[in-house]
Amino acid sequence: MFKIKKDYYIFGIHPLLFLGLLLIGSAHIVLINYHPGDIKKLWHPILTPLFLMMILGFGLNFIGQSVPYLNKLGLGFLLCILVPSYLVHRGIINKTVADNFKKSFFAKPDTNDTSLGLGVNFSQFFITLVIAGSILSVDRNLLRRSLSRFIPLTLITVTSAILLTGTIGWALGYKCHKSLQYKSKGSFLDSIFFVCFPLTNGGTNLGINGWAYGKMGTIFQKIPSDTIRSIIIAPLVFARSLSIFLAGILFVIFNKTKFSGKGLLEKNQIKNSQLSKNKIQLNYKNIGIGMILIMGLYSVGEMINFGMTKINKNLKLDAMVYVILFLVLIKIFNLISDENQNYMSQTGKYISTNFTIPVLAGLGLTTKFSVLKEVAMDYKVVIMVLTSLLSTVIITFLLAKYFKFNAFEASLTAGISSHSIGGTGNIGVMEITKRSDLLPFAMISTRVVGPIIYTVSSILIGFVYN
Repeated sequence: MFKIKKDYYIFGIHPLLFLGLLLIGSAHIVLINYHPGDIKKLWHPILTPLFLMMILGFGLNFIGQSVPYLNKLGLGFLLCILVPSYLVHRGIINKTVADNFKKSFFAKPDTNDTSLGLGVNFSQFFITLVIAGSILSVDRNLLRRSLSRFIPLTLITVTSAILLTGTIGWALGYKCHKSLQYKSKGSFLDSIFFVCFPLTNGGTNLGINGWAYGKMGTIFQKIPSDTIRSIIIAPLVFARSLSIFLAGILFVIFNKTKFSGKGLLEKNQIKNSQLSKNKIQLNYKNIGIGMILIMGLYSVGEMINFGMTKINKNLKLDAMVYVILFLVLIKIFNLISDENQNYMSQTGKYISTNFTIPVLAGLGLTTKFSVLKEVAMDYKVVIMVLTSLLSTVIITFLLAKYFKFNAFEASLTAGISSHSIGGTGNIGVMEITKRSDLLPFAMISTRVVGPIIYTVSSILIGFVYN
């Protein structure tokens, strides 16, 4: 092969070899386009989507990283989301491919619809392993000290942002979707319940689906749950894409200023990891051990969630909430050996290194470009989403010193990540700002504070709209 500088290698692969892989992936997509009815013969539930999203992700990220200036704003990550979404929208990639990604690879569909199988739910697998690895790599003393201050800061930030965004909605004269207007309570309350809360109440599974097929479905009985879901998820989809871009801008502006802790959340924190003292050499078997331990924790989380649901359907949460709580307890109280914690940390690092960018491309394939376009065309919703994101950043900047946090790091974790942008969104924000060590706090912001907002908002919507 021709000698080419390593800088031009794509994920460590020679450009000509990568081009060959890209042609194979393109041929596979074209064949499906011409024979959509035979997709079951052309589609393996794990190997095919993994290959396609890795080729798309690494290729698009390489292009984005090669553009001067814009590469620092997260262009690579944005291309991974927007380009696949647009290709599906234009029919260049058949919708059948996107459906297989969405229903049989990324999610576990309704068990009443098994036409595409029960679903691999790869996104949950990916997020679980990455989060476990990142939480267990955090310094134990830092986690102990900061949690009692971090969660209150996030709650104050989210509450303030919700009220401020509601006020902006009132000033703009926001009107909810026409199908919801028969129970409208005015611009201020409609802005809070149909835009602000869906942005911050725990994500797609808990917040959006929980409301659409639960509380809102009960209150707005004239409207199908699928319609409600489409209405309240649109601002969140837009916020997910916007959050990475905003994080990139903040990184360019504040990374080298006095507001930055250079990757450290706490002020005057010494960069020191307890795990690094007992660092275990990377080993293939270690990754396997870590994977077994993490999957065991997830199984316990699922069983607890199942039991709580049997007691009361309103107690249903995402199993990840329990997993995060277990991991925090394990870390703080050293419930398992540092050696095993190291194994789990290595597993998370392996998964994040190899699959973060491909998962973003897969997310792009399942993101409806028409929804992004619809939200982008509604300037009132755009302004409200921007207000929500920016207000959390500004509020955390103002309050960070009182909670003994560095302003820039707090704005990413207790600010942007207080929105329910999902595991991949949080990972994208942390990767583009070179703050991957702060991912545990971002996930606590989403997965612990989110359910608190969900519980409060579910009670309030019953009082306001019933």
